[in-house]
Amino acid sequence: MTNLNRPKKNPEMVRHRLLQSTASLMTTCGFAGVSIDKVATEAGVTKGALFHHFPNKKTLIGAVFDRELAMLDKLLDDLLDKDTGDYGRFTRAYIHATFFACIDDRLSSALTFSLCARPELVERWDVWMAGRMVKHQKTDNSLQLEVVRMAADGIWFTHLLHGGKLTAKKDLHALKQQLLEMTHAT
Repeated sequence: MTNLNRPKKNPEMVRHRLLQSTASLMTTCGFAGVSIDKVATEAGVTKGALFHHFPNKKTLIGAVFDRELAMLDKLLDDLLDKDTGDYGRFTRAYIHATFFACIDDRLSSALTFSLCARPELVERWDVWMAGRMVKHQKTDNSLQLEVVRMAADGIWFTHLLHGGKLTAKKDLHALKQQLLEMTHAT
């Protein structure tokens, strides 16, 4: 093949496919099911192309975590823009995002599996959450709202542990409504 006929390289597209493939494998096979070979095959690239972007599995998982966290950040910001209340505003957005993650397992699984797989990612999550809490200190700095956020986390994690079969959608809706009610000042 001559250079004129060779397809143009698109490193960003390759990187995107690698991250997407890794997240997909994490969702369907769990962390143990993610291997360099499987990711490269799923993404349709060589292992050399994978190693060009990510020197090892640890870096790849970290990049998936960063991407998923950025998606969560964007979702939260979009939800915050729609909430006109003050007290509990971030917590309501967090509840909505958490329950969205229960419905759309692509976000929840990859993020959760990466947290479980890499202890240093838990630290990054904690730093991210601490930053969010500083940002929303005026509206969401109460023990009750912290309990509500932890309950939402528990529902998200339990949903994952049971393969998304924990509760019917109506039960998830009732749980979500109960948590949302708890975010309003009493």
